[in-house]
Amino acid sequence: MNKTWSVFKHEFLTTISRRSFILTLILVPLIPALVLWILGNLSESQSQSLTQVFTGGQTASALPYGAVDHSGLLTEAPDWLTGGTIVLIPSAEEAHQLLQEGKLQGYYEIPQDYLQSGKVSLFREDVNPVTGFEQTSTMEDLIAYNLLGRDQDLYLKYTNPVSFVLEEVNPAIAETRNTEDPLAFFVPYGVTLFFYMIVFITSSMLLNTVGKDKDNRVMEVLLSSVKSTNLFIGKLTGLGLAGLLQLVVWFGAALVLLRVTGQTFSLPIAINLPAALYVYGILFFIVGFIFYASLMAGIGAMAPNLREGSQSTFFVALPLILTVVAVNSLIQMPHGGLATVLSLLPPTAPVAMMTRLTIGGVPGWQIALAFGLLALTDVFLIKGVSNLFRSQNLLTGSKFSFKLFLRELVRR
Repeated sequence: MNKTWSVFKHEFLTTISRRSFILTLILVPLIPALVLWILGNLSESQSQSLTQVFTGGQTASALPYGAVDHSGLLTEAPDWLTGGTIVLIPSAEEAHQLLQEGKLQGYYEIPQDYLQSGKVSLFREDVNPVTGFEQTSTMEDLIAYNLLGRDQDLYLKYTNPVSFVLEEVNPAIAETRNTEDPLAFFVPYGVTLFFYMIVFITSSMLLNTVGKDKDNRVMEVLLSSVKSTNLFIGKLTGLGLAGLLQLVVWFGAALVLLRVTGQTFSLPIAINLPAALYVYGILFFIVGFIFYASLMAGIGAMAPNLREGSQSTFFVALPLILTVVAVNSLIQMPHGGLATVLSLLPPTAPVAMMTRLTIGGVPGWQIALAFGLLALTDVFLIKGVSNLFRSQNLLTGSKFSFKLFLRELVRR
């Protein structure tokens, strides 16, 4: 146990003291935080200048849009609603003339049969996919305000009708999330990519460590004084704790960023991730890391050199890659057959289960089963890879074969 602790302490301290680890730990959350802070503290003129950079240097952003109404619906365009971005114009000819003179960005034309057709035309001299429809929502609000009889209280009640309270429901209840909400897709998608990267990157560190120790003949020296099981467990736990530290720091930074983003930009929809998700994230990261780190270490033990071992990691990472490829199906049908199977199989469970947990509604027995199967597989892999350390450490010149690797892994 003392030797395992010595290996663990050495691997952990060596890893967290590396410049690359420190930079990754700090820069990954720091860069988006700086971007959000800069954007949140821009003055109005600076925001306009930044917009001009991304829209080709146009200076027309301060100009209003015109609104020509042939239906008799628009009789008022209050500044508290439009902010002066839309002005009423008596005729299309006058609006066209103002557009030609550069006094309007464009103008809307509401036809006489708007109440039947619901169509509104937008006229501009240029077609810009970035800014071409920037005031469309304001025009929609203006039409709604006039349809409601120009009653400000009624309009505000219409646009902010209900104050919703988030309540946890029984997982057995049918799907209740709003699939039209963009966050219903992007949040699980982001969690999927995050766990794919964190599990794969941290487990790859063990391959690099074992490969370098083997190339430098350090592995043979260590095995002369330390049992293979103690050596492997020490390396696994040391690098695993370093990866867990990275995960906790990034999770904490993400939590802070979500709060700051909502306050800075006044997001209309709050991103509420349940506290249990962070606990599940840590648990599935641990068992997922052990699974893939064990396989990576086994490849490092059998491959003749680090370069060839790195080339063989594609086969190990293939289940994770397939999970990311199937992420659309997992998000659209989180409780379907494919999602359930992928979240229970040990190679795909660390990522697929986190995707489902982000969406919610996963039965507790499936979470326990996925975690249990993955933990049992980890125990088997630790024993198998420890044997590879003992039997393969001197075969530096042998050619690596994935088939041979699997055969040696299951050999008692």
